[in-house]
Amino acid sequence: MSLREPASPIAWANFLVKLWGDDRFPVKVKEIALDYSRRFKDCIREVKAAPVGRGFEGALYPLPKKGEWAILYNPKIDTPGRINFTQAHELGHYLNHRHARATGFECSAEGVLGYDVENVYRRWEREADAFASYLLMPMTDFRAQVAGNPMSLDLLKHCADRYDVSFTAAALKWLEFTEARAALVYARDGFVLWGRRSDAAKKSGVFYPSGLPLPPESIAARGQSFAIADPKGVELAPGVWRRFEPVREMTIFADRYDATISLLILPQTSAFKVEWADEPVEDLVSRIEAASERG
Repeated sequence: MSLREPASPIAWANFLVKLWGDDRFPVKVKEIALDYSRRFKDCIREVKAAPVGRGFEGALYPLPKKGEWAILYNPKIDTPGRINFTQAHELGHYLNHRHARATGFECSAEGVLGYDVENVYRRWEREADAFASYLLMPMTDFRAQVAGNPMSLDLLKHCADRYDVSFTAAALKWLEFTEARAALVYARDGFVLWGRRSDAAKKSGVFYPSGLPLPPESIAARGQSFAIADPKGVELAPGVWRRFEPVREMTIFADRYDATISLLILPQTSAFKVEWADEPVEDLVSRIEAASERG
């Protein structure tokens, strides 16, 4: 085959964006998957809704009799943005991982966003996520949409609608490049399931570990009836999300999944400048603050 394939998931995404046009949004993942994969003998034959097993969001399955592949997504997904991202995630597996796992991939909802921490194929899941993110939301175009404006639910909705992705996917994309101190916290049943921080937040020690109870005074914990209908969110006093800092909280309530998605915006500067590897065991800044209180 004479085609020189891209060498990484992000390179694959950028290659396809340029091939299909970098101003055509939302990206038509199914069209790209069926059309481009024809260049390979083991092409993608189908992209469709189909049962993919309990708890799975999407799958990339081999079709043994034909030597081809199928991208499937859970028919119970009722949000176009989640369907679009799931299709792109599975296309990422096809382009980057199919030769390494001939039996295919089954991806949970957490896996599709790279947070299935028990998954031994976590690196592959995150690579498929990176591919989907850059295919659906090219960085240059996303930056142009935000254009330095303060983040709000209205701005996030604009991005989610433009790229046909979920609020969560759009927020995670913004966290990749923003200079703001910000974090996204996904919680279920009152406990943090996973979180993601911007680089600026990470360097100042912002961290919300899995299993942490939601702060009782947070909008996420108090419920939708306490949320103020302001797209810029609610300014919360020090001691709610951060011991010595106010935090602006924007929360989306996903009632069907008993989940909350909170985008937290912190003051631009912090008295603490702590840098560490990603996902530490605990919030080091909280330990420092607690120690200083003890004297």
